[in-house]
Amino acid sequence: MKSKQMQKKNQYDGWELESFDEASNFRKYQIEKIEKYIKNKRILDVGSGSGGLVKYYKKVTKKISLIEPSKNLNSILKKKFKKDKIKIFKNKLAIKRKYETILYMDVIEHIQDYENEIYLNLKNLKKGGFLVINVPAFNFLYTDFDKNVGHLKRFTKKDFFNLSKKFHLNIKKLEYYDSIGFFLILCSKFLFRYDLKSKNVSKNIKIWNYLIPLSKVLDNLFFNKIGKSLICVLEKKK
Repeated sequence: MKSKQMQKKNQYDGWELESFDEASNFRKYQIEKIEKYIKNKRILDVGSGSGGLVKYYKKVTKKISLIEPSKNLNSILKKKFKKDKIKIFKNKLAIKRKYETILYMDVIEHIQDYENEIYLNLKNLKKGGFLVINVPAFNFLYTDFDKNVGHLKRFTKKDFFNLSKKFHLNIKKLEYYDSIGFFLILCSKFLFRYDLKSKNVSKNIKIWNYLIPLSKVLDNLFFNKIGKSLICVLEKKK
């Protein structure tokens, strides 16, 4: 799929990725949400960026492949994991095998026709395999930060109910999480504003990451009805 949107993705420099890669509490929380769908499985991570999640994947599986269309980020991945048995692709066309789990972790919000992107990659997923998707939640939380990092939209559960019906997939998990992140974004959006593309980004992420343990408690209290993020796991029918 060589379209304008993919060319645009190829130019993505991922300026914010380093700060998020240092958010270890949040990264561990993400892995907790999806561990049963990746443990000891052959996985394909699409849009791997700078590889911030890979070190967590490696703790639960040794069968890892990555796709990163950005020339700059792809080069970073190859240098970072040159000693690991990790296959790194530029696009899905180079893939010749099927995977037990395919992941889009904070990726499809960057893609205009994300449904077509997913449809084209389903051929690389085994029957009974899992499609794991993590996205920013709720469009009313859309801020200048989303715009600056190339987010085209934020998502709700309805988007994935529709997606599951369209591609005949079973929903195995669908929930909001990170309540603290939800309230922090509300505050930054309506109570005070700051330059989200400045050096303050790293500081803000560190504060938010420190509060993730509290977020986990609140998520349970709120029954995962709200959150900064939305996690969806879809199963390809056998």
